[in-house]
Amino acid sequence: MTEEAQKECMKAAPAGSAPLRAVFLRSFFIQAAWNYERYQNLGFCFALEPVLRRLYPDQAACRDALSRHLQIVNTQPYMASFVLGNVARIETNAVAAGSGGACLKSLPGVKQALASSFAAIGDRIFWGRLKPMTALVCLLVWAAGGFYGWLYPGMAQPASVALLLAGPLAGIALYSAASVCVRWKGLAAGYGCGGSTNCALDSFNWPRLIKALSAAGFLMSLALAFIAFGTLAGMACASCRPADAALKLGLPLAAIGLQRLWRALDRSVFSAVGIILAASVLLFTVLGFKPLGLYL
Repeated sequence: MTEEAQKECMKAAPAGSAPLRAVFLRSFFIQAAWNYERYQNLGFCFALEPVLRRLYPDQAACRDALSRHLQIVNTQPYMASFVLGNVARIETNAVAAGSGGACLKSLPGVKQALASSFAAIGDRIFWGRLKPMTALVCLLVWAAGGFYGWLYPGMAQPASVALLLAGPLAGIALYSAASVCVRWKGLAAGYGCGGSTNCALDSFNWPRLIKALSAAGFLMSLALAFIAFGTLAGMACASCRPADAALKLGLPLAAIGLQRLWRALDRSVFSAVGIILAASVLLFTVLGFKPLGLYL
């Protein structure tokens, strides 16, 4: 395709030409027909169908348009909206330019490149950061409400049903809000710049976001460890010396700090585990500390 033809294909189509709301709602079902042969292709076509039906009123042309999107598609489901928006814009521009065949030649490559790129980003954000954080949010809400059944299974004081539900619901709300926001913003961003293999990759500062989520998860883990071991130390050492209390709190915090230091230095986590095991042998065998009596 010549440079002039490419520019013609990249021209902006009318803002209301794609029913993005329908695509957004259907994108929640992109995994519903997941299959081992072509992965998310059926769900992708289902989400894209409102755009194609509007662009191709003729049923035969619409079937042909749907057929070219039945190839392999595999990306992170929440990030699929970036790809859907991009593809919807390419289809819209192709119809507006009046040279559909030429404009659509780049579609498979653009689609595959974006699917792979956003899959890598989405896996790190949602599977690697936000999903574990839902459990941390749940435990922190319970701890803030005074429920420590997750720490003391045999605690006598029962917790209210509202508090028990508040923990997991808070984690689910955080995760769901992030996924819905990314779905909608991704669809709009992809449609706004559709047609290139790097479309919408710069819509967010992804490295900064990933680092921020990692830091937030670490701080939540640190707070949870402090609450858990602080509570255990307080119950087992109500009138002990400050030095003993500091030791009870210092051991878990030192283990967490060592793990973070080793990760910052790009060292193997197994070496950190080896140091922790060696220190445990030194404390509990050579120096005579009793591990079960230290906190319980």
